[in-house]
Amino acid sequence: MRLSLIFCTLLVLSTSYASAGIFDDPKNLKVLPENISPEELSATMRGFSIGTGLRCSGCHVGEDDQKLTEYDFESDEKEYKKKARKMLEMVNAINNEHLDAIAEDHVQVQCVTCHRGVQEPKLLGQVLAEAAEDNGADGVRETYASLKEEYYGTHSYDFSEFTLSSFARTQGLSGNMPEAMAMLDIMLEENSESFQAHFLYGELSFISGDMVLAKEHLLTALKINPKAVFINRRLKEIEETFRLKKPV
Repeated sequence: MRLSLIFCTLLVLSTSYASAGIFDDPKNLKVLPENISPEELSATMRGFSIGTGLRCSGCHVGEDDQKLTEYDFESDEKEYKKKARKMLEMVNAINNEHLDAIAEDHVQVQCVTCHRGVQEPKLLGQVLAEAAEDNGADGVRETYASLKEEYYGTHSYDFSEFTLSSFARTQGLSGNMPEAMAMLDIMLEENSESFQAHFLYGELSFISGDMVLAKEHLLTALKINPKAVFINRRLKEIEETFRLKKPV
């Protein structure tokens, strides 16, 4: 997985370059303490990278294929370095001012708390919603597949049924039925016995007027979970709709 690779790479690099002295005499520190030890600085930089998924070149002037001894760590040229300082000030304020008043001892916010190993700290539902807005149902399918391939098994995104069904429900109730159905199809591809997927498929099909599809999925949902007797009310509504549509 990507985060494991980043961690192993950083562990090797931080160990080797610590011995090379790149953390010994840091310049231009504006948020980190000027008397920070080389070991603490190395651990801090490693934590930044693991937390955000960025390598050293994300914030510092240098290229990934360069030796770290050739980087210009003192430069403020990179915009991400400026943002990182602001974010670190925010983290310090949360930990030192706000959490002291409300949290148990040892509760601390870190970069990884929000970023979870990705550059933009967005939850899966938000990323999929943006993909839906830009490219419709195809965007949902492609973005989900790409994210799951890269991040499944890590803490970066929540691929649970709760998250996926919440996205489908929100999209459907917002009138974005193709995008909602695309997610429900994904859920059923991954688990054909998903109660949530069948139930939501039935509900959203009912809302969109497809009574045949609604009945099919609601019956399947009820078979999966016979205790979900509330589904019977919807099935009665569907039967009543069919009855009213029959020619007299």
